Amino acid sequence: MARDYKGGKCEICEYNKCDRALSFHHVDPKLKSFGLSDKGLTRSWDSIQQEIDKCILLCANCHMEVHDGITQLPVRKPGRK
Repeated sequence: MARDYKGGKCEICEYNKCDRALSFHHVDPKLKSFGLSDKGLTRSWDSIQQEIDKCILLCANCHMEVHDGITQLPVRKPGRK
């Protein structure tokens, strides 16, 4: 549900074969209120959705490349969540 809300694919390479290989990356870590993971969340959908809106969806490879400075985040289009 949450991954579908963000488009269901990596925003860099468009990988979409395995949902478990996709994760949420907080664009601005200073705005992170809580982490999003497969561990289960006990928060309302509204609060989860607000947190997801601070993120982009990345595959495992692109996510690690972003953290290592190898790959840059895509430019966000105005109005895109």
